[in-house]
Amino acid sequence: MYRRTPGLFEGRPSRFARWSRPRIRKAGPGARVLELGCGPGRDARYLADAGFRVHAVDHAAPAIARARALAPRPPNLTFELAEARAALERQGSGTFDAVYAHALYMMLPDRELARLLGEVHRVLRPGGLHLFAVRASTDPRTRAGREVASGVWRGGPHRTPFRYFRARALDTLTRAGFVRVARRYERDARLWFVCDRRP
Repeated sequence: MYRRTPGLFEGRPSRFARWSRPRIRKAGPGARVLELGCGPGRDARYLADAGFRVHAVDHAAPAIARARALAPRPPNLTFELAEARAALERQGSGTFDAVYAHALYMMLPDRELARLLGEVHRVLRPGGLHLFAVRASTDPRTRAGREVASGVWRGGPHRTPFRYFRARALDTLTRAGFVRVARRYERDARLWFVCDRRP
């Protein structure tokens, strides 16, 4: 995907990053943020520019190579080539003030997603935030595929199963010991923005 489309997910920070930044800021100056699925790092840079210490992870080598090559890279921003769960497992318990994931969870099967959420909970300090954005089931791309399981579509633009979330399905991402703080539906983008907190 990154090789076929140079410049993909570069440029201005996402709307989700702009929604998330004031929430992370409440954790205090220099908050530690772990971004899962960072792509070429546009949101990671935006959060680092806000003064947060950001460690950004992606499994796509072209994306991480591009993220590292783009200038400037502030000293409070690091990039890691790794699968999300493997990267989480290397982190100490309670070491992050926020875990940020933009458009990652739609591609994970139930068991993998449950394990990943358990690791997110572990690496967050008490009071830490879990911020994630996922595609809503109202996305018109669902019409090009077929729902093969609850909330999971195949076909159309997706060669592999892809998850779109109905409102009630968002709660499955909050059951792993989190409390819902905020939820927003971006109607034009067909995205859910969610902020949960580890008690």
